[in-house]
Formats: sequence, C-alpha cells, structure tokens
Amino acid sequence: MSELFKKDMKTKIFSLAFAVILWFFVLDSLNPVVSHDLSVPLKIENEESLKEKGFVIANENFPRNVSISLKGRKDKISTLGINDVEAKIDFEKINDVNTQNLHVEVDIHKEGFSVESITPRLVNIELEQVGKNSFPVEVITVGEPKENYRIIEVASIPGMVSIEATDSVINSIGEVKVYVDVSNIVSELIVQKECVIYDHNSEVLEDIDVELNVNVKVEMAKEVPIVPVIKGRPARNFIDGVHEIVPDKALITGAPDVVEWIDNIRTEEVSIENMNQSETKRVSLNIPEGVRLVETPSNVYVDLVIEEKAARELTIRSQDVAIENAVIDDSFIYDIVRDDIDIVLEGREEELERISVESLKPSIDVEGLDEGSYRRPLKVELPRMVELLNDYELEVVIEEKEDMDDE
Repeated sequence: MSELFKKDMKTKIFSLAFAVILWFFVLDSLNPVVSHDLSVPLKIENEESLKEKGFVIANENFPRNVSISLKGRKDKISTLGINDVEAKIDFEKINDVNTQNLHVEVDIHKEGFSVESITPRLVNIELEQVGKNSFPVEVITVGEPKENYRIIEVASIPGMVSIEATDSVINSIGEVKVYVDVSNIVSELIVQKECVIYDHNSEVLEDIDVELNVNVKVEMAKEVPIVPVIKGRPARNFIDGVHEIVPDKALITGAPDVVEWIDNIRTEEVSIENMNQSETKRVSLNIPEGVRLVETPSNVYVDLVIEEKAARELTIRSQDVAIENAVIDDSFIYDIVRDDIDIVLEGREEELERISVESLKPSIDVEGLDEGSYRRPLKVELPRMVELLNDYELEVVIEEKEDMDDE
C-alpha cells in the first residue's frame, strides 16, 4: 500500500511539473519576452548639494537623454512610455571634487519589466572647488569737476569686496575697479555703482557670473584765494608792499548754495599803522557761517612788507601827451606849449623800475574848452603802490582852424 502511494505521488509531481513547463512553453509562444528601447530625459537630482559641499560643475556638457533597453512580455511592453521610466544621476553621492563620473540610475514605475542596458551607463562630470577671497576696490573718477572745485576724497563703501567663485576664477582676478563721473559736482556725492572685475592683464573678466555693487563717496571742496585785510598806514616815508600769505588759498565746503557765491576768504584785520619795517603776523581767518575749512588751517601767516619809499624821475615830452575829449569835428588845433616836463614818482623800488612813459599813458583833458590858453593837470596811470610826488600842469593853447587859414 505504501509503495503504491509513493508511486502515485511521483506520478502526480511529474504531471504537475510537466503541466507548468507546458504552460510556460505555451506562454512563451503566445506572449514572449521581448526588448523595447526608450529615450528618456536625464534627470539631475540634488544639484544644490554641490554648493553646500563647496563644489561647482565646471562643464555641464553631459547628455540630456539616456537610451534604455527594457525587457518584458510582449502584451505589456507596448504600453510602456517615457513617463513610466525615470533615468537620473544624483549629485548627493558626490563627496570628492575629484569625482569624474556618476552612474545613471533607472527606476521603472510598472512591474514586470527589467533593464537590459543603459546608454550611457556613466555620465562624465567636471567639478571645481568653490573659493572665496577679498579684493580692494579702486575708485576711478572720470570727467572734470566744476571750475575752482577739487576732489578731496573718493572712497568705496565698503573698501573691500568678497568674491565667491571657482578657484580658477579667483586666481585669475587681478583687480576690482568702480567708475564714478565727477563732472560739475560741487558738493558731497554718494552713489551706488557696479564694480568691474579685471584679470591680471587688465582685461575685463566677461565670463565671471558675479555682480558686485558698492557705494562711492565723493567729497568736493572749492578752492578760493585768501585775502589779507590791511588797515592803517606805515610810518612817514615808508610804503606797504605786496603782502604774502601762507597758505594763500583755502579749501572750503558747505551748503552748495552758500559756497557757490564765495570768491575768497578774508583774514581778520591786520594793522600796519606807523610800521617802518617788515613783519610776519599770524592771523585768523573770517569763515562765513555755514562754511567749513578742508585741509586748511584756521590761522595763516601774513608777511607784511614795509619798504622805504624810493623816487624816480621821468621826462614826458609834449608828443607823448594825449589830448582827451577834443572836439570831434576837428575845428580846433591843440598845442601843448612846453616841450617836455620832468615828473618825480614815489613808491616801491621794484614797481618804479618797471614803469615807462608809455605805461603811464600821460594825458590832459580839454573837455568843454573853447579857443584860448589853459593850464590843465597832467594825468597818468600809476600802479597801486606808486604815486606822483607833486601835481603837475601843462599849458595848452587852443585855436580855431579858420583863424589859422586867414593868416
């Protein structure tokens, strides 16, 4: 009985196995396993993780699509589309800047399929380390300030900028500059400007993807002469000369509508009363309200030049003397009786030496005079520190032209 049961069980097992094999044979004949090729977009995952690790992709020329060969039953594989298959590379798996490739991973969102091949199987990548460095900002002014105005200071705020880029880019940076136009500026200016980045050959780095802005401060001042205010007169037979000031110019700043109308800065009064020798005095400047000095001391030194008067004699001939306000119809003849006249000038010796008869422009005024003989004062043009020792007159005879013709 036991032997019979064992023989019957073997028969049943053999029959079942044969049935299974027969079923697979029939299945493979009617619905075989076939291959199917798909072109699937390559998905990039966790690219932002590179920045966290201090890496950047130097070359993004990796393929945008991946060819995948899939295996599956004929009745199902025809239903498989590109949305059912995902190809990706994961940058999260990169931990070394020297990593050169990543495996393409494929996920199939339907059951019953397997991957036969992937092309490409590896994606080549090029990575660079990201670095950071600080560079000074050089401010370059263009244009010219308004006349009599000077640039006192230009500054970048901040004075240093930090640039984050790949090591190759950082190493190629030579200088950072910012340009500001100062044309016709008369007061302080603060303006935001974009920096220009140059390489070591002073060429603009066009391929650097960095935008830097800084505030540029420009401080202006107006340059005006310092004028000494002198009062009093020197001792008898002495004269005050050209007084020198150290410094002789001041830089001022303040409200533009105030500074614009200031042409000079005056000192406090300096007395030369009864002085008979030169002297240097330290005096304060009179600063108008709303104005402040820049790079200029509030006290200056005035060299008071006191000289003994010198004299010089010159001879003026009648033909050197011009007739002013003569009648315009030419009906009178004007004759200066005296051939020449000697005059004495007093003043600074240096000034006297420069004087000539021509520079004096001697003349007499005959305005409103009719026929007759008159004495008229001699007029001359004198430098500020020269004067005539005496008053001089010339005799002029005026005659009508008709009377002269009758004779």
